[in-house]
Amino acid sequence: IPNAIVGHVDLRSSNARSVIERHLEYPNFKGIRDFSYGDYLTSSAFKNGFRLLDEYNLISNIAVEWPEINKLKNLARSYPGITIILDHAGIPRERNNEYFQNWKSGLKTISEMENVICKISGLGMGDHNWTIESIKPYVETCIEIFGSTRIIFGTNWPVDGLWSEYSKVINAYKEITGQLSKSEREAFFFKNAEFLYKI
Repeated sequence: IPNAIVGHVDLRSSNARSVIERHLEYPNFKGIRDFSYGDYLTSSAFKNGFRLLDEYNLISNIAVEWPEINKLKNLARSYPGITIILDHAGIPRERNNEYFQNWKSGLKTISEMENVICKISGLGMGDHNWTIESIKPYVETCIEIFGSTRIIFGTNWPVDGLWSEYSKVINAYKEITGQLSKSEREAFFFKNAEFLYKI
């Protein structure tokens, strides 16, 4: 433990390659999350760094909300050899029908890119008092749109620990996915991640 490491690299930086190579000194290093801000997905500097993931066979983890989803789609289309994890199910921040429909439309748009995987996690960030009933539509929508082979589960720990207990998160997702087959649940909870991160 950890069996797979996703580390931070500022891909816009001129020393992105050297930082990646330092990370790769650890054999369990499997991917990169760039915590950039602003309109970075269209930045030429970011794209110059991003293409390094293809060279080093690394996975990208990107947290993008629905208004920016077309920029992520263009990035995924430009680099089809790079697997991109859409972090936190596209970060649905609001809980109303209009927002839900916009978020769902964004998920459908990005799901057209076969190199994009949806990580269902972090729903507590937009709903601190969440219940199984309140997050169930979001979880089920992700599964419906991406299918059982392009989703992975994440607890978003320790951040979601601000609003919940670890066992509550696990048990909630077990209940929500109870109608899936055994193989689909195994794929969601661990087998897809094992495959993606070569665990």
